[in-house]
Amino acid sequence: MIIDTMTISTSKPSETFLTSRSEIIFLIGSVLTSLGILLVTVGGSWDITNHLLSKPETFSSPPHALMYSGVAVTLFGVVLSFTGWKNLQKFKASYFLPLKIKLIGIGLLTGAGPFDFIWHSYFGLDGLLSPPHFTLITGMFLCSIGGMIGISRYLKFHNSKPISKHLLILAVIPVWLSASGIISSLSLPFSSTDFFQFNPEPTFAFIVASLAYPFLISFSLFMIFRLSNYQFGLVSILGGLFLLIYSSTAIVPNFAMLDTVQFYSLNLIPFVIADVFLKLNRSKLSLFFSGGLIGSVFYMVYYPYVMYTYNEILLGKLVSPSLIYFVYFELIETVLLYTLIPSIVMGILAVVLSAKIAKKILIN
Repeated sequence: MIIDTMTISTSKPSETFLTSRSEIIFLIGSVLTSLGILLVTVGGSWDITNHLLSKPETFSSPPHALMYSGVAVTLFGVVLSFTGWKNLQKFKASYFLPLKIKLIGIGLLTGAGPFDFIWHSYFGLDGLLSPPHFTLITGMFLCSIGGMIGISRYLKFHNSKPISKHLLILAVIPVWLSASGIISSLSLPFSSTDFFQFNPEPTFAFIVASLAYPFLISFSLFMIFRLSNYQFGLVSILGGLFLLIYSSTAIVPNFAMLDTVQFYSLNLIPFVIADVFLKLNRSKLSLFFSGGLIGSVFYMVYYPYVMYTYNEILLGKLVSPSLIYFVYFELIETVLLYTLIPSIVMGILAVVLSAKIAKKILIN
């Protein structure tokens, strides 16, 4: 009887340690998955800019190297996630959803490489919305979702300290960036090639950009607000990080627009205002005001490329990289006239939906 008691007392701490270690491995896998997708999205945005600037493209160009590195990090993260999940004794069912999403995402992400090679072999250069590119972006989005849920649930289950919740920045930013890639594919006229015309119809592209971009900005910022249990400052940090990444990959490489970085940095102001409002008052009116404010600035946040979408239907000009700035500001008044109310509405809708989705992620 004494032996049995000793066996039980020694086995329980061992099982607890194994579960704790497995959870940490799963968390590390989720972090690496999100980090890998962040690298892929940054490299992808940089690569689009190089294409617009007609810079020579090589297999080992810096944007491509960043993307390949990101895929490798993501794959390693998913493998770690699976290893940790397999040995879990506790929360195994709760961690299965993010794992499943990651597995589907990494399948699409790794499969997009050979698909892209075959496509290039038969059809040459492809556009933004080609089937292999859309497969890649979908895989990125799913992996980022899996990483975000995995990180969020770990922090929730363990009542992590406020400083630990800064991991949510890494969890949410790849979701925001990869979802932006999907919207851009469906709205930017960058998909016309010698073999295929995949450019979205201009009116459809106009509607997608006007509704989806403001929704995504507000949704991303309110997701981190809710997942962090309303921690002050994360909305500003996340918004600032997005602006930093977007300006570094879409504006800085184009020397004709380098002087506009200061203008672009002003987009941080509405993010900070929303953050302060949410700190002072979390009433429904304050939430809706903040969501509407964030959604209303989408045309400025997605400077400069969003201009191409609205130029297609409002001006129809042939825009060279050196003229982007001028055409953008020629359009700004008309675009705001058409989109201000819908963008505010979509920002408020994102506030409502983010509450429902965050609640599902933060299960007990």
